[in-house]
Amino acid sequence: MAQLPSICFFGCGYIAKRHAKLLRKLYPGITLGFSSLYQQDALEYASIFNGTAFKSYEEAAASDYDIAFITTPHAYHKDLAILAANNKKHVIVEKPAARNLKEFDAIIKAVTKNNVRFSVAENYYFKPFIKTIHKHIAKGSIGTILYVRLTKHNHDIISGWRTDARLMGGGALLEGGCHWVNELVSLSNAKPLEVIAVKPQMQYPTTIPFEDTIHITVKCSNGSFATLFHSWYVPNTLKGVALSKIYGTEGSITFESNGLFTVVKGKRFAMNFSFRDFLGFRAMHQSFIENYRTQKEWEPNWKRIRMELSLIEAAYRSLKTNRFERIE
Repeated sequence: MAQLPSICFFGCGYIAKRHAKLLRKLYPGITLGFSSLYQQDALEYASIFNGTAFKSYEEAAASDYDIAFITTPHAYHKDLAILAANNKKHVIVEKPAARNLKEFDAIIKAVTKNNVRFSVAENYYFKPFIKTIHKHIAKGSIGTILYVRLTKHNHDIISGWRTDARLMGGGALLEGGCHWVNELVSLSNAKPLEVIAVKPQMQYPTTIPFEDTIHITVKCSNGSFATLFHSWYVPNTLKGVALSKIYGTEGSITFESNGLFTVVKGKRFAMNFSFRDFLGFRAMHQSFIENYRTQKEWEPNWKRIRMELSLIEAAYRSLKTNRFERIE
C-alpha cells in the first residue's frame, strides 16, 4: 500500500482544527500543513498539530504537499480549488462545495484539466445509520418506499460571515442544509428529478440572508417522494435532536434525524443505535486516505455533489416560480 498522503489546509478556522485533530489521531505519522490569510493562524495550527506553516495560499499551493484541504467560507472555494488544481494538488473542499453551479463547474474544469482528484468533505454521506436503513430496505422490512420525511430545526445563533449575503450566496438550505440534502438523497435511494420549495412569507427579525427556514418536496425517479424541513430559526428544546420517518407499503422506519437511533416496524421489528462516529467524520477521513492509497475513487464523487447543488439551486428557483423545478 502507498504511503500516507501529505495534506495542507487552506484556511485555519474551527472546522480545519476539527479535521486536523482527527487526522492526527487516526494517522499519527501523517504530514500536515497550514495556510491562511493570516499567517499567525497558520503558525498557531502548525504548532498545535506539529505541522508546517506557509506564508500564503500561493506558497502552500506551490509546495510539494499532495492534497489541498480547503476549509475557508465557500465563497473562496472556487479560486482556491483552481489555484491548488493548477499546481497539481488533489483537492478536498468543505461543504458546501461552492455558492452556485457556475463556480462548481469552474472547479471541475480545473480538476479535470490537471487530472487531479476532487471531493467534498461531506461527512453525512458516511453516517453509519444510512447503511443500517439501506439494509432494512433491501430486506423488504417495510416493503416499497413511498415517502421519506426528514426534519431538522434549531434556533441557532448565526453571526460573522454567515450573515453576509455575498459570502453566503444562499441561505440556510445552501450553507447548512446541503448536509441534509445529502442525507435526503441517500435515504431516498433514488435520483431526485424535480423539487418545489416554500418558505415563510411574513417579516420577522433574522440575521440570515435569503432564508433561515425552508420546506422542500422532491419527486424521485422510483416514483416516491421526499420532503425536508430545515430551519436555523425554529426553536428546539432538544437542541437539534428531531424525529424523521420513512414510510413504506408494509411499514415504516422512525429515526432520529442525526442518526442516533432507528426503529423499524413492518414485516420485522428492529431497533438500532449509532453512537460511535454517528456523524461520519472518522469514516469520511478513513475513506479519503485509504482510497487515495489504493487508487480508488474518492467518495462522494463530484457528480453526486453537483446533483445535490443542482437540487438546491432548483429549490431556490422554485421559491420565485412557485412550481416544481427540474434538477439537472
